[in-house]
Amino acid sequence: MAGVLILVLSGCGSSSTSQSTASARPVLPASRFSATVPGGSAGTASETPASPAASPLDVQAIPQAWTTPILDAKTDGAEIVWSKGGDSIHGAPDLYAYVPGSASPVLVYRGANREAQLMPIAVSHHRYAFEETWGDGKLGYWKLYYVSSPGAPPQLIDSNAADPQDLAAPATWIAMTSDRLIWNSAHAGPSGPRWYLRSYDFATGVTRNLLDADGTATEYWFPDADDSGRLVYATVEYGSHPQEPAYHVYLAQITDGPLQPRQLDHYGYATEPVLSGDTVVWKSVAYGSVASMGPLTRYSIRTGSTSPISMLGGGDPDYETAGNRFVAAWTDHTVFSLYDLETDTSLLVEEHAPTAMEGVVRPAVAGDLVVFIRMLDSTNRNLQLCWLRLPPPT
Repeated sequence: MAGVLILVLSGCGSSSTSQSTASARPVLPASRFSATVPGGSAGTASETPASPAASPLDVQAIPQAWTTPILDAKTDGAEIVWSKGGDSIHGAPDLYAYVPGSASPVLVYRGANREAQLMPIAVSHHRYAFEETWGDGKLGYWKLYYVSSPGAPPQLIDSNAADPQDLAAPATWIAMTSDRLIWNSAHAGPSGPRWYLRSYDFATGVTRNLLDADGTATEYWFPDADDSGRLVYATVEYGSHPQEPAYHVYLAQITDGPLQPRQLDHYGYATEPVLSGDTVVWKSVAYGSVASMGPLTRYSIRTGSTSPISMLGGGDPDYETAGNRFVAAWTDHTVFSLYDLETDTSLLVEEHAPTAMEGVVRPAVAGDLVVFIRMLDSTNRNLQLCWLRLPPPT
């Protein structure tokens, strides 16, 4: 498995069956930010011009008493969700939701296992999903849950409980639309690991395999989907040289029948696709793993044309997300910008000194809303969850 290694708090991690594991970007711990901030010192800004905002950007900060200590944060363009802890040095077992303008957040889920962590998380149309992970020594366990509304009983959708720990891999990426949950996972099969791209229908409660494959031949990664039923996902495809697999991005329409995917890239180094209307954005694999950072490419579904995306700041992007008009990615923490798909320019949100520990990590955009976590000082403990309304498409 050329897998993404999700880094969590010490003593509580997910196991991996990777044939060639590469380090991923660190994530924010629930109790302290002990990992190195990505990006190092800022490099030379890209040649992509930066466009000033039409009016001053109105960044809003959510009170830290509601969010600290925070692990992960996401949005669907209308609602903001985050996972947090507090009563355990390792755990981040609770999920909260907040609609901008509301008096306070609501508790969506309180985990019984206070050592567990919720990440990744997702929200769509006031429905929620998350992967709950926890460790026991060197072993990692995960459960994928769906919650139909705040406070509703969580429904267990997938788990590695029945898998041998040397084969089980986490459901590392989840996508939600108005009618379904989509995720990738690996499980033990009769002759070895099998990889799945799965869908759970909210109306019927039915789970089905959209795709499945022998894990020694194909892996499925990074599903993203929209309410029209369009689905993009990535693969790792092994040939005669297992250490040099091909990385591809596919587009399909979700129907009741078998998927009819269409490969979008032509060079075998594409992964982590996200949808924005007619546009698909993906990153290029630089170091032989889906966990590698790399430059971004935009693809037009209508014309089949591609063009590069250059973000401001040093370092290659990672964890890209796309909204109605803008793309967010995690690059250099001292330069936080968004890429405007409409004008092909970067919108500079905030900038810090090149050597500063202060800055922005893990931005995520959906619709016309972006959320991001701001480090307020050099202690790496003073973290603030912020959000910003973005200009809509013209």
